[in-house]
Amino acid sequence: MVNRLAFSLSFALLYSVAEISFKVGGFPAPFSKVLSLENPPMEGKDVVILQNLLLRSPFVRPIEKSGVYDRETSEAVASYQKGNGLPSNGIFNTTTASLVLKQLMYDGYKDDHTVPSGYKFKVHIPVYKDRTIETIGTLYDSNNKVMHTFRARCHGAMDATGKEINQLTIDGNTPTGLVTFDLNSPEPNLKSFGPYPVIRAVKGLKGNAAIGKNKDDTFLSDYRSGILLHTGEWDHWNPSEPMPNSLGCIHVHPTDLHTIDDILVHKLGVVVHKNPFGENPYPYVPQGILSIEQID
Repeated sequence: MVNRLAFSLSFALLYSVAEISFKVGGFPAPFSKVLSLENPPMEGKDVVILQNLLLRSPFVRPIEKSGVYDRETSEAVASYQKGNGLPSNGIFNTTTASLVLKQLMYDGYKDDHTVPSGYKFKVHIPVYKDRTIETIGTLYDSNNKVMHTFRARCHGAMDATGKEINQLTIDGNTPTGLVTFDLNSPEPNLKSFGPYPVIRAVKGLKGNAAIGKNKDDTFLSDYRSGILLHTGEWDHWNPSEPMPNSLGCIHVHPTDLHTIDDILVHKLGVVVHKNPFGENPYPYVPQGILSIEQID
């Protein structure tokens, strides 16, 4: 009897763990779990991202981006669910998560064709929803003069099923928006990053790149650090072919990055800061700006 009871309890425990793992694994990234009103309240990056996205819905009144799944957030989820014909219980489940990502991922960010005051350069890169399409980026000086154009690839990694990972997820497509940008010394892995200085995305100011609780807690500074404009010594690749996918960075041809670095340093007076390798907070004042906008 004892052995049978022990077996039953063990089986139930294994079943529960498997069920929980399935539910967590079944959530569309960057979300990972069911969110609901609890005591103490649930909180974390899932909630921050959800609150930011809900603010784009016409069915949701303004809410605080607190990172806490409070009554206000639950009511916002219920309003979103009701507006889309879903059971409006205020519980953020897989069905609601999938719809939120499908409907609210686009941030509406548009480049204003200016270089903000105080920056020595700007890089503008248009992207398509289909990130397999490479586009032409532009380097501007502080007076908005075109200094160089180059081919860019902003396609992140693929998941186990061969589907591209979205821009709100680690290693996913490069996020759209306005971002501070700075020149760093080369990365040590030449095969993955090439031999030249890299340009690091530092802090999101607008768009998906600025998702967070506030201006000091943004998507790039806390949720997805390590986005670089770089090249690589990629195996079996030649310049006539598309560049390989990155882990969320911006890939450019080696000759273009060499040219960009040369212009930044010798014509625009940009300093090559010692690479902090993702140190947070970033230890330098960013010298440039990056603008990535979806154009379709």
